Order: sequence, then structure tokens, then C-alpha cells
Amino acid sequence: MKRVLFSLLAAVVALQASQLTHLFDALKKQPVTKVDELLVKSAKLNRQKVVDKFFPSINLFATYEYYNSYTNLRPVPPTEANSLIAQHQPLPFAKNIQRVGASVSMPLFVKELFTIKKKMKHIVKLSKLKRELDIYTNEAIILGAYANLNYLQNLTKSLEARVRSLQKTHEDLAIKVQTGRAAPVALDKIDSALDALKIAIGNVQTNEAKIRQQIEALTGIELQKATNIEKVGRIDEESFLALKIFDQKCKSAELDLQAAKEQFLPKLLLEGKWSENYAQKDVLLGRSVHRGYGDITLKLVLPLSKEKWTDIELAKVNLLKEQTQKSQTKIELESKAKSLKKQLQVLQHMQKLAKSRVQKAASLLRYAKTAFKVGRMIEEEYLRYEEGLLTAQSKLYEIEAKQWQLLGQLAVMYGNDLERIVQ
Repeated sequence: MKRVLFSLLAAVVALQASQLTHLFDALKKQPVTKVDELLVKSAKLNRQKVVDKFFPSINLFATYEYYNSYTNLRPVPPTEANSLIAQHQPLPFAKNIQRVGASVSMPLFVKELFTIKKKMKHIVKLSKLKRELDIYTNEAIILGAYANLNYLQNLTKSLEARVRSLQKTHEDLAIKVQTGRAAPVALDKIDSALDALKIAIGNVQTNEAKIRQQIEALTGIELQKATNIEKVGRIDEESFLALKIFDQKCKSAELDLQAAKEQFLPKLLLEGKWSENYAQKDVLLGRSVHRGYGDITLKLVLPLSKEKWTDIELAKVNLLKEQTQKSQTKIELESKAKSLKKQLQVLQHMQKLAKSRVQKAASLLRYAKTAFKVGRMIEEEYLRYEEGLLTAQSKLYEIEAKQWQLLGQLAVMYGNDLERIVQ
């Protein structure tokens, strides 16, 4: 029986310890994350579209053509025309012509296509990095909300403890009032303090509901109770995720510039066409005719266009913009990371002081209760000690929640999965 109880207790503890992990897992299955996955898939398909341009493009066609004078179904050299006339065969000329056939084209060498193909690899990497950034950002939001929920729950416990403390004081004071050892106004002061605490509990519960809604919107989980957060890993500070994103943007912009310049290089194309041409009893000799006709062409194209020079200038501007934004972002990230680390150090020291303050406030309240009970302290002074303990506890919980929020922000900046760091 003891083993069964121990196993159940261990299972509950394990569930509580991994509650944040469950939220992070649920986040990855929600539409907000699925959208980013679809964007990655879209980037891969766009890369495939570029690769597809290296393959032949085939078009089937069927046409009906009407001319106001007789027109050849296909070119007829004089020798063929003389032979047909001698054999009393119809010449391939008509006013109404139907054609059915196919055309094919493919690039044998187009330098800019190879460059665009390289660019698309960076676009795919960029979409993956953006997906990671969105996931890590939402994880940080969940961690911050979870920490706030934990803070509010602890605050509720402290408020309820103060209510119980004042209710006990109210009961003891009521006896004194009944026996004439205390004025009835003393009870009114205690009642006023109790009402204020109950209003505060209501406000806290309202804020809890808002935070639960925020977590549910991201994870689909209706969380009832938060547990203590535990740090199980360290933040990898190797590089900033946002700078990795800009690296891909800059490489993509560089290849855009290269591709714009390569538009002036000669293009070698292969083109072919075959058609079956028909004319129904609309020929010079009054018979239906059918002629097949095709060609294959090796084409060298040298594009010359003023517009392409403008494309080069636009690509230069875009590259400079991405490089400038990267430099500015690097300065901002380094400054923010430095600030967050300093804040975490300060909060760690403040947490120790806040814990000591709570202990001292609790000790002073015990003294105040005794002093008030024996009549050596008035109601206002006693209530200040009750409020002092509540304020000290609230500040401690706030500092702890702030620490987790800053940790989440720092993890996002360096591209760390919070699932590996907290639970």
C-alpha cells in the first residue's frame, strides 16, 4: 500500500514538474505554430519552382485560324509545289486552317537561374529561423504568463492568510467589546481592513482569469493552477537569433544583386515546335489536306535594357538596407542583453533581501499581535504590521516572477528553446 501511495505521489510530482513542458509541447501543435510551418513549406516550394525552370517546359495547343486570302498550312518550296501540281495533288493553302501540336522550351545556360537557386536556399533557412523565433517568443510569453499566474496564486494565499489573521483578531476583539474593554469602533476598523483584503482577492482572481485566457489562447490548455518553476538548463549565449536571420537576409540580398548583374549575360535557350495542320475542303484543288510541320531552334539571347540597370541599383539599395539594419540590430541586442543580465543580477540580490524582509515582517507581526492583544498597541499600528507582511510577500513574489520573465526574454534573444531551460 505504501508503495502504491509513493508511486502515485511521484507521478503527481512529475506531472507538476513538467507542466510547463506540456504547455510548450501544446504550443507546437497550435495553429499559431502551424502557420509558421506552412510558411517554411511555402519557401521550399518556391525553391522547387526555381529548380523546375531547368527542366523542359511543354505546351500543347490547338488553334482555328481564318484568313481573308489563301494562306499556306506550312512553307512549300517551289520544287514541292511543282511536284504536287504535276500529280494533281492539292497545294497546302486554305482560308480556314486548324492546327494541333506541341511546343517545348528549356534553358541550356542561364547564369542568373543558378544564382536565384542559391538564393532560395537562404530563403528556406530564413523561414526556418523565423519559425524558431516565433516559437521561442511564444514560449517566453507562456513562461511570463505562467510566472505571473504563480505570483498571483501566491499573493492570493497571502491575502487569504491575512484575512484569517484579521478574522481571528476580530473574534478576540469582539469579546473585549462585549465586556466593555474595547470601543466598538475598533471592530469597524478591522472590518474595513477585511473588506479591503476581500476586494484585493477579487482583483487578483480577475487578473488570474486574464492570464489563464492568454495561456489557453497559445496552447489550447485551460490551466487551473500553476506550480513552482524550476531552472534545469543554462542559456546558450553563442549568438543572437535575430542576427542569424539578418545573415540570411543579407546573403539573399547579395545574390539578388548578383542575379541582377547576370541579367546582362547571354542566355542559351533550346526551343522546339511541332504541329499537325489541317484544311477541310478549302484548298485550291478542292480537297482536304493535312501537313505536319516542326522546327528546333538553338537560341542565343543577349538582353539589353535600361530597366535592368535600375534593377541593379535597387538590389544595391536593398543590400545596403539589410546590412545597415543588421548593424543597428546588433547594437540594440548587445545593449539589451547587457541590461537584462544586469537586471537579473540585481533581482537575484533583491530576492535575498525580500526573503529576509518577509521573515522580519512575519516576526514583527507576531510581536504586534501580542502587543495588540494585551492593549499595548492601537488598531492602526497593528494593521500596519499586517499590511507590512502582505507588502513584503507581494514584493517577493513579484521579484520572482520578474526574474522568469527576464530569463525568457534573454533566452529568445539568443535563440534558446525554453523547454530545455525551465520546467
